[in-house]
Amino acid sequence: MLPALLLRSISRLGKHHWLTPALGCRSTTATQSPAHIAFIGLGNMGLQMALNLARNKQTEKGIDIQQLTVHDLHQPNMTRFMKLVEKEEPTVQCTEADDLIAVAISSPDFIVTSLPTCEASEAVTETIVKNYTQEQGIKFIDTSTISVSKSRKLHDLVTSASPNSNYVDAPVSGGVKGATDATLTFMVGCSSPETFLAIQPVLQKMGKSIIPCGGPGSGSAVKLCNNAALAAQMVGICEAMNLGEKLGVDPKVLAGVMNVSTAKCWSSQVNNPHPDAARDIGTGASMNNYEGGFGSALMLKDLNLAIEEATSQGLAMPLSGLTKDLYDRATSSGYGAKDFGVMLKFLKDMKTK
Repeated sequence: MLPALLLRSISRLGKHHWLTPALGCRSTTATQSPAHIAFIGLGNMGLQMALNLARNKQTEKGIDIQQLTVHDLHQPNMTRFMKLVEKEEPTVQCTEADDLIAVAISSPDFIVTSLPTCEASEAVTETIVKNYTQEQGIKFIDTSTISVSKSRKLHDLVTSASPNSNYVDAPVSGGVKGATDATLTFMVGCSSPETFLAIQPVLQKMGKSIIPCGGPGSGSAVKLCNNAALAAQMVGICEAMNLGEKLGVDPKVLAGVMNVSTAKCWSSQVNNPHPDAARDIGTGASMNNYEGGFGSALMLKDLNLAIEEATSQGLAMPLSGLTKDLYDRATSSGYGAKDFGVMLKFLKDMKTK
């Protein structure tokens, strides 16, 4: 039975509903429990998140990570991770898994995934469920951005395979900088307060804000809404930076004014799309030729998912539709692997009729 202070509000998103823990509340568990975590997907975000698990920072509501098993389809990503880990001399035992079957056989307590598509999340989850045989069960924490329906499907798949296993959708916000600094926001959709409290200590080692959003699929729903707004925000900042520069305004001055005025936002302050402004601020993928950030192709994928969900609900999203078309064109023009702030370069190349 959870303390009354933990019970705050009822979430009714989807077929599941439960009383969500109040944010910032104290856990009833004071001890550090030993844990074996497997991390799958060492891309721009996943690599930094896995490194923070390897650092095993101590938190009040804690687990003590004793073993971290990593896997990625691309061997160079695993090699890079192991080299970075060796430099830090972590207390956690870090090992590579050759394939997903090896991950399942290693019997981790938690599996954290950071994958690019719905199909990848489904394939990974299905393979591990099929090959995992331990009675204690396993907790899947999927930080990928996937559809609401896919999140709920994978939750049902995992929980039907074992009553001791569970699947949580926990997509992130904060970009590569947030992943590096362990300041990510996790939007969590899960089936019970007990499950939330079980996975919360893992997420606290990688992020700053762990927000319960409701039942299975609710984390994915919140993330799609967030990214639909973020994409439109970035396009607006790109248009403004482009116009200002054409009118003879120093991009550093324009960004400085925006960041103390009503246009202030993440896309202007943390990931400004203009290289000069980003260098002046000291952060942003644009100052590294738009490398190492959130890819335009991934943003296009998220916009497609958001619009599909809106269509299924009979909702219009005209601005998201226009934003999607712009990212579709930018991706087709060769900018798909670049950070989505590269929209500024794409707009510079566009000609008025």
